[in-house]
Amino acid sequence: MRRRVVTRELDARAPYAPPAPARVVAATALSAGASLVGDAVLVRWTTNRYPTLQHYSHFRFSDYGTLTLVGVLGAALAWWFVTQYVNAPRRVFFRVATAVTVALWLPDLWLLVRGEPGRAVVVLALMHLVVAVATYNVLVHVAPLRPVSPLKAQVNVRAPADAVTLDTSTAVIGHSTWVIMTTLVVAEFVLGLVGMLYVPFSRPSGWTTHRGVALYLSHAVLGGALGLAAIAIALVVVRDPDASRLERIGAKVGVWGVAFGAIGGALCYSHSLRLAGMAVMFLGVSVAFFGYLIPLLGQGSRAPLADETTS
Repeated sequence: MRRRVVTRELDARAPYAPPAPARVVAATALSAGASLVGDAVLVRWTTNRYPTLQHYSHFRFSDYGTLTLVGVLGAALAWWFVTQYVNAPRRVFFRVATAVTVALWLPDLWLLVRGEPGRAVVVLALMHLVVAVATYNVLVHVAPLRPVSPLKAQVNVRAPADAVTLDTSTAVIGHSTWVIMTTLVVAEFVLGLVGMLYVPFSRPSGWTTHRGVALYLSHAVLGGALGLAAIAIALVVVRDPDASRLERIGAKVGVWGVAFGAIGGALCYSHSLRLAGMAVMFLGVSVAFFGYLIPLLGQGSRAPLADETTS
């Protein structure tokens, strides 16, 4: 019989309370405003200094504005989620924000490889960074963790980091599986973006055109495999009573994110819904990426530092 061991800190609740819902809403709105203003300032400065970039397609407000709002909404949901279920939420949220920002630089790199204006691509990369920095700081400071009363803190005191409990919940999904799922989500995201950039956005309604057939087929096959794997993991975790809380959260969030990504991909069939489809697909992939990171990042988190609730 397999011996089940796990540290208490994996699922124990921390001595803090999640931010007030009203503060999360206010922080989301403020993050969106700050991010849009930052993006607009960068675009305005760039187009004034380099007039040849005034008509650059990715500098249209409808283009970067939609994706910025979707990204801020995804970040707000991530912050609310980690404060509800994950130890040391600020630490985990910072890691997720860093990973997502790096992932978003991959399409910029592809634009550069394709021969897009170097200055414009650098500005796009800076826009991603501005959104990440503004959103992270506004969310964690405007909607901070709330300290609990001393009595509740005593009730929620966790065991030392090296404490071990026998015969309790443990990982039923291997570490490598979460790594593979995270990698597949990133690969699907990159393939989708490459397809969107390679095949003209203004093409008529349809699943594909004479350009990029192999690329779209690869994207569809990988998406189908990812969807089946996400469903299988969710079923295993939900049905196994020994699954840890982080595994249940990661599996559920991951499968919902993959589902939203598939819905966004279907919306891209119609020319009139293509921009909305790209936004939904981006949100879905971000949610899935975040979901599959939870078991990886959450397991390594430690008890919150003293400034988790005050800074």
